Amino acid sequence: MTNEEIYNQYFKNLGDVEKASQAIITNPNQRVFKEDAGRIHVEEKALGTDHEVSYYNKADSNNISNIEALANILKELCNAAWGQDWGELSLDFETGEDSANIILPQILIDTNTRDITEGFPLKPVLMDIQQEKDGEGKDTGDSFLIYRQWFDSNVEFDIYGHNNKECRELTRRLEELLLVYAGYLKRKGLAEIFFLREISPKSSLNFSENVPMRCILYYVRFESIVPVRVSSINQINAKIGANQVTSTKVKALLEQSKESNRDMIELDFFDGDNGITYE
Repeated sequence: MTNEEIYNQYFKNLGDVEKASQAIITNPNQRVFKEDAGRIHVEEKALGTDHEVSYYNKADSNNISNIEALANILKELCNAAWGQDWGELSLDFETGEDSANIILPQILIDTNTRDITEGFPLKPVLMDIQQEKDGEGKDTGDSFLIYRQWFDSNVEFDIYGHNNKECRELTRRLEELLLVYAGYLKRKGLAEIFFLREISPKSSLNFSENVPMRCILYYVRFESIVPVRVSSINQINAKIGANQVTSTKVKALLEQSKESNRDMIELDFFDGDNGITYE
């Protein structure tokens, strides 16, 4: 059977089978430009705004860029694979009507460590600038700076059950799910995920004497994509007396940097750094 056939057979209910390519990072210094092939048109929430922004990048609007997004999609996967009534997966303990009693079985997910990926830029880097468009595809006059950064995380899965046997069985099923569908998670924007080790439950900060549990650790690489609205930057610059950012200057600098293979542009740019804030 092909991977796709196995995928469709394994899941009970999953309406959104992604067809996009896996998010394999072959060159972290490669910028994403509008004219590049293989672009996906998506809608993304911009920081500090209450409406949607349309732009192009290599991740969809549900890009797994942090632990919260990973927990959300893993919960959907578990529900699809095991049924809606299997239990709970979350970042915080889920309790019933009595807050002293947690729902069982349950998988708790959290980050133990998070570091900047070795060999990758230490700061967010400017990869692209995109014009904002309204619902009719017309330019609004505003634009967004698109920044990217990569992080390596040690993610802990704490598996709780009514008894040790249930914990062992749920751990096995979770490992199988993460093994078989690592490609699906990559298609959803996760850069990498694989098993690291199992540790004693007593080594976990979430250990409870009263609830059977097991603890497994996974290596996860996240790619953070951050859109920053140019008009928001300029509003702040006006208040602090800094010059305005212009999209034409940014685009020209990106093109020059691409052609000359210069260092990528960091997030914290101001007058004197690279000239893009000068009129």
